[in-house]
Amino acid sequence: MSLMDKFKDTLIYESQKEFYDERGRGARYRMTTVGVSFFKEVVEDLKDMAGLVKWLQDNGFAQELSMEEDNVSVTLQVKGCALRSITEGFTKRGKQPLSCPIANVVMYSMELNGSMPPEITPIEFEGDVCRIRMAKIYTSDVVK
Repeated sequence: MSLMDKFKDTLIYESQKEFYDERGRGARYRMTTVGVSFFKEVVEDLKDMAGLVKWLQDNGFAQELSMEEDNVSVTLQVKGCALRSITEGFTKRGKQPLSCPIANVVMYSMELNGSMPPEITPIEFEGDVCRIRMAKIYTSDVVK
């Protein structure tokens, strides 16, 4: 990792940490669009989920991305994430990262495809895989 990359990762980590220190876990619900504006500028069609996943892999954001969906959630598995060093800043201190720009753009793509906006639940880690479960939000009309 270059010195400049380390500097950028440190800035991103410290910004999230300061927000967490101020707001606690609730800060997570204020960071659901972090990174989306970047992807809007560089990805041709964010509505095309398969194309988005391929773009993320082809451009080094993750080695592998896979998704599983059921009635109440979508689980995104990210292997070899480019943001792993930022995540480790949190996990080494026993805390959860507040935001995942990759999950955020996936949620945005889901919304463009007519899905109700999901919420990220705490991220699970196993080796070099992040498991990001996104709970689907339903209104009382949908649950009836």
